[in-house]
Amino acid sequence: MTVTIEQGLIRVYIILLMLTLAVDARMGFCIGLVFCAIHFRKFLCFLREKKIILSLMVLFLLSGVLSAWLSPFETFPGLKTTFHYAGFISVAFLLLFLFSIGGEQTGLFFLKVLAGLAVLLALIAFAEVASDNVSRFLADHFRNGERLMVDGRVRTGATLNHSNVFGCFMSLSILLLIFLKDAGDLKAKMFYPAAAILAAAVVLSGSRNAVFVLVVPLLLLLLNRKTAKTIALMVGIAVIGLVLLTASTARFSDLWKIIPKVQQSISTVETESGRNFNTASTRLWLWQSTLAMFYDHPLTGVGPGLSNRAMKDYASARLMAVEGQKIEKMYLNAHNGFLNILAEFGLAGSAVALMVAAYLIFLLIRHYGVFPPSPVHALLAGIVLSFLPD
Repeated sequence: MTVTIEQGLIRVYIILLMLTLAVDARMGFCIGLVFCAIHFRKFLCFLREKKIILSLMVLFLLSGVLSAWLSPFETFPGLKTTFHYAGFISVAFLLLFLFSIGGEQTGLFFLKVLAGLAVLLALIAFAEVASDNVSRFLADHFRNGERLMVDGRVRTGATLNHSNVFGCFMSLSILLLIFLKDAGDLKAKMFYPAAAILAAAVVLSGSRNAVFVLVVPLLLLLLNRKTAKTIALMVGIAVIGLVLLTASTARFSDLWKIIPKVQQSISTVETESGRNFNTASTRLWLWQSTLAMFYDHPLTGVGPGLSNRAMKDYASARLMAVEGQKIEKMYLNAHNGFLNILAEFGLAGSAVALMVAAYLIFLLIRHYGVFPPSPVHALLAGIVLSFLPD
């Protein structure tokens, strides 16, 4: 298919934007505004077409400003986080506009670039496991010097800020590959090697959440005859990865006895009962503390991005015994995206967020139906699941 000069420029910009997201998203966004200026009338038409979702996003940001203003903590950090939300939403709308003027192939190109970025991060993760120097470099520059370990092996995170985030991104990228293959834009000889690399990266991340995000949508796709064969092979690849990478398998087979260790701090923590806990066992305590924030500030929450700060005041004694250092450094959040929004934005922001989710699900069902589940359903399910115990 012939690519016009404008489509070529949009594709170059998409690559540039992906690169700037790792450095300064504002720079990439400002460059993209040139396309909005050139196609100003089309841009206004686009905004009118998206007026429902746009209005909901504006309401969400306004709820963030209100939450920051009424926060029991400092106002500026909440406003700063709200500004970051606004930047993310603006970039998303900019990309949607570019897809509308560049055609369907531009959207598929973006997805391919995203999948390629995931494979690149997976290869970096392999180097992280193979070289202690690389591992320390990545930890120092992207995770404040923190290295999570399991059975003496580092939990990989590549250039992302946490192993769980990295693992979930790898899982979502596998689902993305399945979508591209189903759409006919990715051949089997490219799909299976890339999927195997990403599956290995999921295991090396040591993230149970990532496995959850991957396995549930895969089981969903087994109900679709068209994708069942591909999914069965993917499950086989994932199982082989778990068996071969035995050190990482420990985190999945022995949930309550293995503890991820932070090298720059203590390696294990004894609770009042005298036994070692895996950090996963503290999730319920974190959620209880987060709900306590909501009970005290039900309407507007504690402020955008301030649940980490509030955790110091709401953590129970047993949670402090296990995760005290992270809480004191304001490094620990609820490990649940929905509860985080509830605690930080209160009912006002959470209601708007639920309306956004409901509207997007409505659009999905209207376009793709409900059954049989397609790769689009699986990808959306993976995104939703990644907001649960993240």
